[in-house]
Amino acid sequence: MCLRAGGHGVSRYRQHLPRLGGLGVAAALLVGGALGPPIGGVDGTVRTVLTVFAATLVLWITKPVPYAVSSVLCVALLHALGTVPTFADAASGFASTLVFFFVVLLLVGRSVANVGLDDWVAARLVAARDTPRRSVRRLSVMVLLLAFVLPSGLARGVTFMPIIDRINASFGAPADSQFRRLAYYLIGHLNPMASLALMTGGSMAVATAELVNASVRPLTWVEWALYMAPPTVLLFASCTVLGARYYDVPGDVPAGAAAGADIDPEGDDPTLEALGRNQKLVLGGLGGAIVMWVVGSFVGIPTLVPAVLIVVLFSLPGVGVLDASDVRAINWGIVFLVGAMLSLLDVMRAVGAFDLVVEAFGAVVPSGAPDFVVVAVVFAVAVLVRGTFSSVSASFVVLFPVVLEGLSTTDVTPLYVSFGLTTILMAATFLPFNNPAVLVAYDRGPLDATDVFRLGLLTLAVAVGVVVLSWTVYWPFVDRAVAI
Repeated sequence: MCLRAGGHGVSRYRQHLPRLGGLGVAAALLVGGALGPPIGGVDGTVRTVLTVFAATLVLWITKPVPYAVSSVLCVALLHALGTVPTFADAASGFASTLVFFFVVLLLVGRSVANVGLDDWVAARLVAARDTPRRSVRRLSVMVLLLAFVLPSGLARGVTFMPIIDRINASFGAPADSQFRRLAYYLIGHLNPMASLALMTGGSMAVATAELVNASVRPLTWVEWALYMAPPTVLLFASCTVLGARYYDVPGDVPAGAAAGADIDPEGDDPTLEALGRNQKLVLGGLGGAIVMWVVGSFVGIPTLVPAVLIVVLFSLPGVGVLDASDVRAINWGIVFLVGAMLSLLDVMRAVGAFDLVVEAFGAVVPSGAPDFVVVAVVFAVAVLVRGTFSSVSASFVVLFPVVLEGLSTTDVTPLYVSFGLTTILMAATFLPFNNPAVLVAYDRGPLDATDVFRLGLLTLAVAVGVVVLSWTVYWPFVDRAVAI
């Protein structure tokens, strides 16, 4: 018994060893930065801010404590170590529109799930018998359409998983069939990409839009759709076609379908009934919000306002689509991370720490290299750093200002850098933990770690091609159209 208990304790210790190591590295960085001798003539305040940044980054990557805890610690250290005069200055990022946009967008996503609107849309996939290849096409269209009303790749993925399994069973196919593998690639790797089509499509799009508004230029909801919707659809469709070729999904009904199908898609499934009152209310509210975003792009309505209004509408007495439990269920960790990172950026700008970032990029990138080489090197480094994060939006919030400052000495268009970086980082999923949607698909589906890595490489390669095409042809065309 003692040996068993001791073995269990050793196993638990080994399980937490990477996190404990991250905690130790973060502590060593803080002690060395605060008490160590000056390095390279760096100003004391700048060194302290960079030390807090490095230590916080280690905590976010290794996650020995929740995101919310490490984020609060970051803000407290900025104030306690004297880098800013007041605590309000240390926590300035939490006053950003981005933080509140995250909160209301997460609540909008919960409202769609609460009334079963996502299930109603997804159930259209099994409303009629079809071939595996046509089912994949319908699935890809449904995923793109659902991205317009459900701003959460993870929620969309969880919604489609049982639907995919039902379709697979209706074909009498095994659990590891080519159809099911491709379908789980769609809802794991590609489904989050669909969120980039609209500014309000998900946390990554919101983060990009708000940081572009703050650091590059004001960007309206319609402008985002013009710049990003066609490249996103092209990327999604190209990866779907290549994935279908890779898995060789059959174009006819498998021989075992008639015998293996025990599902009556037109039967008593409640999701196939007409839309209910709350579903119509949520659908109408989302439609009204989209209209307000379109109109607001021309008359100056802040993007946050329509989202707040529909959240208030869904929370009213007698409506009850949202309640206090939905607020508690929000992923507050990522909200705190965004606020802390924006606070760090404000302090880094105030003390001039970004000058060192630009110098560091100059040392890494070959002197006199063409702009496209500089961009390629910087994006490659960003992809490597992205691989250490379990949240793509968190990695973008961290990397975007650094990349933007590093490329400030070149002639590249900052807006294109923003769009290119968000697309590349979203596509760079090589390990299951790199994206929650991929992790859930990996856990519940037929894909193994090797499949995740290979499909991640495929998605990234296509994303690079789409970004190059957009950067050189499409985005300049939109620039000219918007300027008219």
